[in-house]
Amino acid sequence: MVEIKIIYRSRLLVLLLFFGSYHKTFGQGLTAEVFAGTSWSLPTTLRIKQPGESTIQVNARYHTRPWRGSPYYAYRVGYQKWSAELVHHKLYLQNPAPEIQHFEVSHGYNLALISRTLPSRSSPGIFRIGLGLVIGHPEGRIRGNAINPVKSFFGGGYHISGICLQAAAGPPLGRAEHWYFRPEVKLTAAWARMPLLGGGTATVPNIALHTLFGFGYRSVRSN
Repeated sequence: MVEIKIIYRSRLLVLLLFFGSYHKTFGQGLTAEVFAGTSWSLPTTLRIKQPGESTIQVNARYHTRPWRGSPYYAYRVGYQKWSAELVHHKLYLQNPAPEIQHFEVSHGYNLALISRTLPSRSSPGIFRIGLGLVIGHPEGRIRGNAINPVKSFFGGGYHISGICLQAAAGPPLGRAEHWYFRPEVKLTAAWARMPLLGGGTATVPNIALHTLFGFGYRSVRSN
C-alpha cells in the first residue's frame, strides 16, 4: 500500500514539473510512452558519513538487476517539443568496504526529468536533452545497523536527493495511426546525497548508459 502511494506521488511530481515548464509551441500534440530496459553504471566515488565515525569512501561498482524486486522501467508524457519523464534507475553495490554489509538504491535512484527534443531535419523527435531531480531510496546495513527508512515528504524513505541530466536518442518506429514503438539509448549523469537512519549521509553520484524499448501513443496521427 505504501509503495502504491509512493508511485502515485512520484507520478504527481513528474506531472507538476512538466506543466510547470509548459512552453508554447506548435505541431505534434500529446504523447505518452512506457519503457522497459536496463543500464550500465560507470564506477563512481561513494561516500558515507555517519556521526562519530570515519568517512567511508569506495570507488563503487554497481549492477542494475533490472528484473529483481521492483523492475527497471521508465515512462514519459510529452507535449510538442517538451516532455516529463521518470526513469526508475537502480543501483546495487558490488564491492562494499568492510564496514558496509549491504548497500543499494533499488526502490529507486529515480530520475525525474524535463526534456526537450532537438531540431533534426531528417527525423524530428529522435534526440532530446533533459534536466531534473534525483528521488532516492537507499537501503542496506552499514556498521551492523540498518540505514533506512528515514522520514520524508514522499513517505516510505523516498527523498529529493540531487540533480540529474540526460542526453537521449531514439526514433519512433512502426507507426500505426496513433501508436508506435520506440527503442532508445540515453546517457545520464547525476549527483545525489541521501540521508541515513541514525544520522549521516550517503553521497551517491552516478553516470550510466541506458538501453530501453517501449511503446507510445500520439494524440495527432503520424503523417
